Amino acid sequence: MDYPPHCTMELTQAEQRTARSESQEWNSQVTQLARDWHSRVYAAQSAHYASTDKLRRLNYLVGVPAVVFSSVVGTAIFAGLEKDSPRALMVASVSILAAVLAALQTFLRFSERAAAHAKAADWYSAIRRDIEEMLHLPVESRGKAKEFLDRVRKEINRAAQDAPELSVRAWKQEAKRFNVKEPLELAKST
Repeated sequence: MDYPPHCTMELTQAEQRTARSESQEWNSQVTQLARDWHSRVYAAQSAHYASTDKLRRLNYLVGVPAVVFSSVVGTAIFAGLEKDSPRALMVASVSILAAVLAALQTFLRFSERAAAHAKAADWYSAIRRDIEEMLHLPVESRGKAKEFLDRVRKEINRAAQDAPELSVRAWKQEAKRFNVKEPLELAKST
């Protein structure tokens, strides 16, 4: 459909006003909020990756000795032991230790917990990249600030709900590293 020339001009001016009003939503406060969320998400990502590494190390620290001790006990039993010999007592002790380590590994689920932390870290990493992309775009290419913030907030909430719990120590360490201010700290500084 063809519009008369004056209507086309009015539509173009209206479109320009809309584009300006959308880009004006990206003020310094909104950008600072996005940067704060970026720091918080980056800290969560790093804390979950650190937890993953710690749990994987613990899995090997407990699992490898359990396997070694079980193998030693099995070999010793096949080698034949006298009932009251000192070696029999040592083999029995190693057998108990192997059973305890295997039970700890099963009960503490290091491998399963490490995988859950890795999944959470990957999710936070994706959110971090989304925020970084937005922060690097020209303001006029970002779209509506409110829509972006709502989408990111919901994604952060979903990630936090599904993520395994971090230790207070792990969170504080990474929060300090990324200069994350907790809500109570923000209230004190204003």
